[in-house]
Amino acid sequence: MSALRKDQVIYVSRLGTAQVGRLPLAANEATAASIAAVLAAAAPPEGVCPAMPVAPARGPMVAFMPRHTEMTPAGPRVRRDGWVDPESGVMFRAARVADAFDVMRRQAQNRHRALVAKAEEARQPVPIFQPPFTVGQIEVGREYAALVERCASSGVKCSSLEALHVSGSGGGDREVAMLRDFQRLRVFERRIGGGLAKAVRRIRPGGAEKRKAIFDQALVDQVCVGGMTISEVLRLHGWAVDQRSIDACRSSLCSALDRMRGYELKKVFC
Repeated sequence: MSALRKDQVIYVSRLGTAQVGRLPLAANEATAASIAAVLAAAAPPEGVCPAMPVAPARGPMVAFMPRHTEMTPAGPRVRRDGWVDPESGVMFRAARVADAFDVMRRQAQNRHRALVAKAEEARQPVPIFQPPFTVGQIEVGREYAALVERCASSGVKCSSLEALHVSGSGGGDREVAMLRDFQRLRVFERRIGGGLAKAVRRIRPGGAEKRKAIFDQALVDQVCVGGMTISEVLRLHGWAVDQRSIDACRSSLCSALDRMRGYELKKVFC
């Protein structure tokens, strides 16, 4: 079979027969624009190694500078630890896949730029940017996501490891590390608790109620592990996406993340 031209496409019918057809000009332009948008969104961020390939399945990325601590005669010092090009001597930054916290911070920054422009136009005081989450909340959320993935990919259940540990039959370092991860995960789940981030207070007349209650555990799992923003969580549970609902869910998520860090535990255990 000869190679297809750019304006040709293969059509497959329900019976499994294939034939070569030609796309209309408008479809070619729309397809080219769509492909260009996908490739532009998948491009590595600025400052990373130019040899990093464009991978749309990888998702959006965030650049950062790796650092390490080394001891000097004057004391410990933090040094940059990026990859250095042997020819040019330029140090490049590393990149990681952006998670829901990165997306929500970028959305908050975009809203803040709009408020700043509006305030400058009206000659009013410029508002100060307030990040939606603190550094500690983001770190514990990412730690929880990594912990869930490690426990899910271990291939065993926590009860099996506990039985092995109680029976005294031993086990290697891998089993000890897995048991420690499961125990840490249970501590996190206990601290999250079974509270409600968004409760259905009344049933609207006429038709079935589509809204569902959002529990703290589901909110943490869908944001930290599932990579969903708060707006996407609200849509998933049938809620209208307005600023009041977003603020309420964000407040509940921040409280759950603080409890995971060890704060406000009186509300859970008392």
